[in-house]
Amino acid sequence: MRPSRPHKRLTAGRPLAHKLRHMNSKLLFSVLAAAVFAGAPLCRAADTALLNTLGYTTGQSVLLTHMAVGTLADAFVAKTYKSGQATEFVTTYINITTGMKGQMHKLLDADTLSKEDAQFIRNTIDVLDSVLDESRALKAFVGSGDDADATAYDKARKKALREIKTLLGMKD
Repeated sequence: MRPSRPHKRLTAGRPLAHKLRHMNSKLLFSVLAAAVFAGAPLCRAADTALLNTLGYTTGQSVLLTHMAVGTLADAFVAKTYKSGQATEFVTTYINITTGMKGQMHKLLDADTLSKEDAQFIRNTIDVLDSVLDESRALKAFVGSGDDADATAYDKARKKALREIKTLLGMKD
């Protein structure tokens, strides 16, 4: 038979409980530090994916609005739409584009973007201004039917397209 030894209990005695608390604190700190540092690259990766998606969809929206305005102009000239219908559609494009521009300003005002991303947003706002000029010129032409307004619309359309291509890195 073995000689009996006194049993140590984990809960007995203050020094052992203090050591366990100290060890738990170190473990908790290590786990939290690992979570914070491991999560940082994920946040940056998520931010990058989010900003890339925002940039892509913003560019798509600007291009499609420009194309929709052009399609409306063609349909109006072909007498597919009457003046009232065409005015209603182009007014909708103007309102949506104005709202998008406002959201872009809010994004800049939040001051959370890198310099490069903020510059892309400023460039996008400039292009949105050109699409708005194009849309307003079409609205004027639809309202008047004058050749001078048609010429102004065509000039604004070409300018907007050049700026969209530059923004999106599209080649001729």
